[in-house]
Amino acid sequence: MQKDKEKFNLGRQLHLSGRIEEAQKIYHHLSKKYKEHHILFCLLGTTFLQLKKYDEAIINLEKSINLNSNYADSYNNLGITLAEIKKYPEAIQNYNKAIHIKKDYFDAYLNRGISLNKLNKYNEAINDFNLVIKYQPRNIKAYNNLGNVFKNLNKPNEAINEYDKAININENFLEAISNKADVLESQK
Repeated sequence: MQKDKEKFNLGRQLHLSGRIEEAQKIYHHLSKKYKEHHILFCLLGTTFLQLKKYDEAIINLEKSINLNSNYADSYNNLGITLAEIKKYPEAIQNYNKAIHIKKDYFDAYLNRGISLNKLNKYNEAINDFNLVIKYQPRNIKAYNNLGNVFKNLNKPNEAINEYDKAININENFLEAISNKADVLESQK
């Protein structure tokens, strides 16, 4: 048991340091022995998501949910996986479940806002991003994605304003810099 705990902790360290395939091997090995460990299957599913192996990610994340339907991370990560394959309504359903379990799960609000934006549900997306910003005023992804909504609404000044907020927090945030440049270019 102690040796398996050490392996699990090593897997987590590898995972957090970006060594996804190595972490996945450890999680997979442990999952054969610990078939009822929902966190292990959530982590295994997350590694498949990160490696863009979406079918395997869905299988493992759904297994995690079947083992424990009150673990918000599994729903959020399943939502991300579904959004990656452009199943936005299903993704939103999973983000909603994550938020129902954990009301202050701001990553799920952010992810839901991104999917809502993809579905042209701009007001709902704006509400999600503003909620994230209210509680995490330095969340550069929320500002950037709020800028994307305004870009989609053809409100370039508002978009640039949001991108600038992200850039002011992190001047090296390339996504916001690129998005701002795109909007400025489209105004020419």
